[in-house]
Amino acid sequence: MYTHAGAGWSIRAFTRNDRIACLRIFRDCLRAFPWRGDWQGYLPVLQNAFANARVLVAEEPSAGVIGFLTLNMTTGYVDHLFVHADWRLCGVGRGLLDVAQSEAGKSLTLDVDAQNIGARKAYEHMGWQVVADARPLRPGQQVRLISP
Repeated sequence: MYTHAGAGWSIRAFTRNDRIACLRIFRDCLRAFPWRGDWQGYLPVLQNAFANARVLVAEEPSAGVIGFLTLNMTTGYVDHLFVHADWRLCGVGRGLLDVAQSEAGKSLTLDVDAQNIGARKAYEHMGWQVVADARPLRPGQQVRLISP
């Protein structure tokens, strides 16, 4: 589907065999966001996305699954985008978003935690723009972004 020749990772469709690796990445990422609370509370939503959304995974041959994205193909909404901490700033998130946008054939939207400054800066660097943003931002609040 997509291969980053320089970095050695590729993006492909999710299979049932990817479930455990994606859940580990999800768990580890949410543990880094203490304002989110217990990561297990979010599992039903993720399980539903695995069953009903378009799911893409980024994989590196020696590391296995290094990131994933879930996409509602009808609306272009990205429900989940998580990249293993060791693979951030390597273009994995951008690659997943580019493939998702190409498959959806339209601009994408997503919500990001207002407190997740690193992710917000990454999206802005890629040209995403704020669509909905209440001021002042409070803990736990989300900001809606749209892709270029």
